[in-house]
Amino acid sequence: AAALRYLGPGYRFLTVLYADGPVRSGVLHGNLVLYGTGDPTFGLDTAALAPFADSVVRAGIRRVRGDVIGDASFLGAELRGPGWDPDDFDRPWAAPAAALGAAENRIRIRVTPAARAGQPATVEVEPANDYYHVSSAVITARRGSLGAISLRRGRARGVVEVFGAIAVGSSPWNGWVVVDEPAVYAAGMLRRLLAARGVEVSGATRSVSDAAEARAQQMLRRSSFRGDPFRGAIAVRRSEPLEQIVTMINHRSHNLSAELVLRSIGRMVSSSGTFASGARAVARFLVDSVGIHPDQVLVSDGSGLSLLDQATPRSLVQLLAWMHGARGGETFVRSLPLMGEGPRRRLAHTEAAGRVRAKTGTLDRVSALAGYVTAANGEELAFAVIANDTPSIAHARRTQDSLAVMLARLSREVPRRGRATPRR
Repeated sequence: AAALRYLGPGYRFLTVLYADGPVRSGVLHGNLVLYGTGDPTFGLDTAALAPFADSVVRAGIRRVRGDVIGDASFLGAELRGPGWDPDDFDRPWAAPAAALGAAENRIRIRVTPAARAGQPATVEVEPANDYYHVSSAVITARRGSLGAISLRRGRARGVVEVFGAIAVGSSPWNGWVVVDEPAVYAAGMLRRLLAARGVEVSGATRSVSDAAEARAQQMLRRSSFRGDPFRGAIAVRRSEPLEQIVTMINHRSHNLSAELVLRSIGRMVSSSGTFASGARAVARFLVDSVGIHPDQVLVSDGSGLSLLDQATPRSLVQLLAWMHGARGGETFVRSLPLMGEGPRRRLAHTEAAGRVRAKTGTLDRVSALAGYVTAANGEELAFAVIANDTPSIAHARRTQDSLAVMLARLSREVPRRGRATPRR
């Protein structure tokens, strides 16, 4: 909601590739600099990097005398939010957020048993990369036995160890490991793509996160003075508009994208891409614009992973009601999943199917559901349910669903109102 308010539904993130030196006879006498501004869609997979590598070839570059640099200075050096549980740092849903990244800043390790017991299992890494080396000591056990596989970071930098046993005929085992340097990871992926196209790089693969050292920001400012902000760029990628990204976040509960959007708000509002800057801007929107009492909400990050985050159901309903009547609020309303139809089978075959747009929320022993429901009489209602410290997530969801159905069945005389704002 705050992103749509501050940045606008048409806002697009940029990723730019520069050469910071001259090109003579196919040789770049300088570095390749990949500059990110926090585009959530760029970091979802590695496919977005391929056009950049193609652009290098089209620019006539066959050799790079310098380095491949991932520039994440737009949002600064912070990677994890305040109040994040250290036990989550290696979890795929808590991948570090940087202005430049790739493949959601994580890799998947897939272990498949061999055809016979006693043979080494097959280990695959997706995507293929040079950031981590995977050392495997997984043995195939006899059919029907109870295997167990563990994954840990090795003692040497850049090594991941996988060990244990997997039974013959078992389904593949999948594990995840996050990368600690997303910008280096993205730069390394670009370097691999360049090598596959015959472009040789003599220098190192490294990153920049300090704005004072950011060559790309200096080039961007210098070019802007000449009327073309991307003068001299090898390639420029513009993301989908923010309204589509907001929809993706609300449908996928994508933590990494939520954090990047939060920090981008801070960067654009106060020229600082820190978690704190983004959180302050969101809190100011909730209190000053929406009118939520400061005691009803505490914002620390964008995804809700922080143990410091707090919100009351009343504050959520107040935001939902305000957005429904706000200018451009229909974009926010449409971003919420429609329950009971298509892949959203929750609430299917009930009176609430196709009449509830809502966002789920799940943490350890916590379950929530908040959104809108169209009642039987056509009345638009905003609702929020949070179950804290619940012994059963499944039971909490059944309770939420029953309340949604109850609201969908509601039929009463609706008083005339001057503004089409949902009742609470």
